[in-house]
Amino acid sequence: MKKIFPLVVLVVLAVYLGTQLLSDADERPPFVEGIVDDYEIKYSSFPQEVNLAGEDFLIKEGFLRYPFRIRQDEDCLYILDLHGPEFYCHIYGKNDLSRIASFAPKGNGPQEVLQAMDIHVVSKDSIFLFDTNKREITLWRFSPADSTVSLKESYSMRDEMIYSSNCTWETDSSFFFTDKSGANRIVKCNKSGEVVESIGSIPTIQNAEEKEVVLAQAWNSYISYHPSRQILVVATQLGDVLEVYHLRDKSRYVLYGPYKEPIYDTYQNRYAIPTGIMGYSDVQVTDRYIYAVFHGRSFEDIIKDPRGTPDGGQFIHIYSHTGVPVSRLTLDHFIYGIDVDEENGVIWATDINSEEQIVRYSIPDVLLGNNTMFNT
Repeated sequence: MKKIFPLVVLVVLAVYLGTQLLSDADERPPFVEGIVDDYEIKYSSFPQEVNLAGEDFLIKEGFLRYPFRIRQDEDCLYILDLHGPEFYCHIYGKNDLSRIASFAPKGNGPQEVLQAMDIHVVSKDSIFLFDTNKREITLWRFSPADSTVSLKESYSMRDEMIYSSNCTWETDSSFFFTDKSGANRIVKCNKSGEVVESIGSIPTIQNAEEKEVVLAQAWNSYISYHPSRQILVVATQLGDVLEVYHLRDKSRYVLYGPYKEPIYDTYQNRYAIPTGIMGYSDVQVTDRYIYAVFHGRSFEDIIKDPRGTPDGGQFIHIYSHTGVPVSRLTLDHFIYGIDVDEENGVIWATDINSEEQIVRYSIPDVLLGNNTMFNT
C-alpha cells in the first residue's frame, strides 16, 4: 500500500497542533491538585512475552487510505479513515467485511466533518465522532434496516481550554479531552462545551520548568475510559509513559517504560519537535486489562529510511488496572488502531501498510483464564 502521509509528517503535525514503586522523593513529580494518591512505577520488561500471528481480512468494497481507528459491536466494524477522500467513517459487516454504509462526509458544512480524529460506538443509536478542527462532537445513528447513518446532534466545544486532538466518551452528556494548553492533563466538559472538571497535570520529572504549551505538545496522548470502573487511561504518542486515573478514589498510577518520557527539542520557545521515539498510537481499558499499541522506533531511524519503515506498532502492551505490566504481544503486522473483545477473545486491528487492512488476533488463553493475580 502506498503511504499517503509519511509517519514523520503525521507525528510532527499532531505534536505541533496541539514494576517498581519509587521511594525517592526528589524523583517524584510535584503534588497534583485533585489527586489524593499518586503512584509512580518504573519497569524495564514484561513478565510474559507472546508472539501472535493474525488473520488478515481484505475489504471487498473500496480501499481505505489510512484506517486510523477501529470499533466494533456484535455484528459490525466501524472504521475511521483519517485521509478518506469523501467520508471519514465506514461500517462493515463482521462476517464478510462487506461495506454497509459510509458517513461523516468531509467538508466544512453544517452536517460535514472537517477533521475526524476519534470515534466511539456506544450503541447503533449512539456513535460519537470528534472533529478536532471544528472542535465539535457529532452524534450519529445507524439504522441497520435500511443501511443508513444520520446525524442526530452536534455539540460545539466552545471553551478555550478545549483544544485537543484526543477525546473519549464518559456518558451521553460528558466527555474527556487531553488539555493542549498544558495547564491540566485532562479536562471534562459537558454537551454545552463547558469545562466542568480538570484532572491531574503532566507528570514530567525531566522538564518541569518547560512552558506548559510546549510540554503539552510533547506529551500529546491518546485516552480511553471505562465507565463502570471509572478508570481513565492516558498513553503518550511520544516516549513510553502511561497514566492510569482511578476517578472513584482519585488515585493515579504513572508508568514509565524503558524509553521513559517524551524526548524533544524546543523550537522558538513555542513548539516541541520530537527527537526520541514514536510511542503509543492507541489504548483501550477493558473489564480485565489495559491494552496499548506501542511503536518504539526512534525518529532518527525513521528519518534515515522513511519509505522502508512500516507505519504502526508491532507490539501490544498489556497492564493491570493498577499499572502492573502483564504481557507484551509481538505481532506479525505493524498496526495502528485496536478494539479488544475479551468476551470472544479477539483483538481487531488496522494495518495501513497492507492490502489486507483489517487483522484479527486471538487473545492468549493465559490472559483470559481464571488467573486473577493481575486483574486489580
